[in-house]
Amino acid sequence: MKRFVIVLLSIAFLLPVTSLAQVVDPAVNRGIRPVRGLANNPVIEGENQLTGLPADAPYIPVLVNIDNVQGAWPQWGIADADIIYELPIHGLGLTRLMALFAYQHPQAVGPVRSGRVLHAEMREEWDAAWVYFGVQTRAGSNVNDYLRKHGVRNKPVNLLFDGTGNRYDQFFSSMKGYVNPHNHSIDLTKVVQEVAAYSFPQRPFLFTDELPAAGVDARRIDLKHGADMDSYSNAYYVYDEQTNQYARYRNNKLYVDGDQPDVGLTFANLIVQWTELKFNGKASAPLLKEVGEGNADIFTGGRYIAGYWVRESASSRTIFYDDKGEEIRLQRGKTFINLVCDRGTQLSYEE
Repeated sequence: MKRFVIVLLSIAFLLPVTSLAQVVDPAVNRGIRPVRGLANNPVIEGENQLTGLPADAPYIPVLVNIDNVQGAWPQWGIADADIIYELPIHGLGLTRLMALFAYQHPQAVGPVRSGRVLHAEMREEWDAAWVYFGVQTRAGSNVNDYLRKHGVRNKPVNLLFDGTGNRYDQFFSSMKGYVNPHNHSIDLTKVVQEVAAYSFPQRPFLFTDELPAAGVDARRIDLKHGADMDSYSNAYYVYDEQTNQYARYRNNKLYVDGDQPDVGLTFANLIVQWTELKFNGKASAPLLKEVGEGNADIFTGGRYIAGYWVRESASSRTIFYDDKGEEIRLQRGKTFINLVCDRGTQLSYEE
């Protein structure tokens, strides 16, 4: 009997979105008036400022560009990331991850891939160390131009770790079982040794131990990319009330870290941040508006909150707001943030 129940549950998770699904309209004016000019939240000693969980290590943020095509699956080392961002990389359907490691820094993370201006701008928000494998140098979307403009190469400590140069060859290796260019691995312990002396700005989220009362129930969330809504970047999330976590599924398979293939990755919070996407002459040169404001859909504690986001400058933090315009308090745990545009993206949820 127990085996029968497990099989039924597995089948239920794989079912397509039903007619009961609520499709989110990202363009609607939600009438939210966010409280502006907020300072950084206080740092709480012994607490991970990105997850709200206990932390006994220093805060050293490192962002890693992670390949997200099928030849790169399963990625490795990402289970230790505090936040995972998913951003467009080619056209309307393909994405690339940026994993933010602030307290745990594995010896192997990957596959590391190249950077675009939108990744450099995400680095600027955290003023984090950044690991990548080459950058785009196309006129109008030249990463090196962006880094020079913001003085990143003039900092007292180097924060840029490019796997295509000779300077940091010893930090990178090739992961067995993967084919180039999906096999580049970075040892973050070596990166941490290089940047430990840098004074990183601290920008904590707010957390709560209470389940949210705002919003509506949302037990399954579907996020589809691409003009035909059939990209392999598509994912859905299923909320578990017992653990207060969202399990992520991709290609109808549980999302895992290659280092722990039998354990699905789960997240306490899922945020879909709507913004504007343009292309600099070709599909592989995306330009994303990361400074500004717009709607944000926040899934936390089994609830859906139609919220808002504001980032006032390249060097300031993105603040996520609830439906009352107050900075949202997240559930304690890891967060997955999707930056998407309304062209070729569909978000839906089931109560």
